[in-house]
Amino acid sequence: MMEFKRSVVKTLIDLYFVAKEEKTPSDALHYFQEGFRTRQNKIILSAIATFLEDSEIANDKLRFLVKLETLILGSFQYFQDLIDQYIENKTGCPLGKTSILEGLPIEEAYRRFLEEIDCVRSCSLEKFLMSKKNQLKRLIVEGEKAPHDRNKGFQEGLLLIKSAIGTLDTLKAKTNCMRIGDIIIALEVPKRQQLLTFDRGFESSCQILGKRLVVLPSLAMLRKSASAPQQP
Repeated sequence: MMEFKRSVVKTLIDLYFVAKEEKTPSDALHYFQEGFRTRQNKIILSAIATFLEDSEIANDKLRFLVKLETLILGSFQYFQDLIDQYIENKTGCPLGKTSILEGLPIEEAYRRFLEEIDCVRSCSLEKFLMSKKNQLKRLIVEGEKAPHDRNKGFQEGLLLIKSAIGTLDTLKAKTNCMRIGDIIIALEVPKRQQLLTFDRGFESSCQILGKRLVVLPSLAMLRKSASAPQQP
């Protein structure tokens, strides 16, 4: 949930404020192409591709902003509607609870969201990790063995934990938390539930911790499968 808000929703709101300042929607897109990362560009371009098919919207700043507002609120609500129940937020991370507040003027609500989605280290991550110290040690020991030692996605976070195992409070920083985020998720998910993901980095952490896991095919593989000719 936090990742969706930090990437999709935040990026769309960033575009909204850029579009407010630029003369046309095309100018706003050009700004993003020049100044933002490739992943953000893909989110923006795919999200507003249908807008630009309408030449009136593509050249009308006000109509573009109205459509963008609808997309921001719609994407947020759509994702919320997909969730039946939340796993307990054991780290006390406030980012997962960040929302676009109702009752505020839209731009003020957007600015409040952007302020709240930026990590200010007001969580209890170190306390959570201390309570999982035995499991962290198991991850470190088993993570050095095959096949886990060749799982690049898993090893990135594990190496950081290994270097800070005696001083877990040092992991309480935005960049560190994002790097060990997958391991935190694997630690949090209850054993009675399955973790569903595209990320093969979870294969090692979940296997070591005895958590149930389903790894979906990558989007590239799904597209390839969908475009392949049907066998008679």
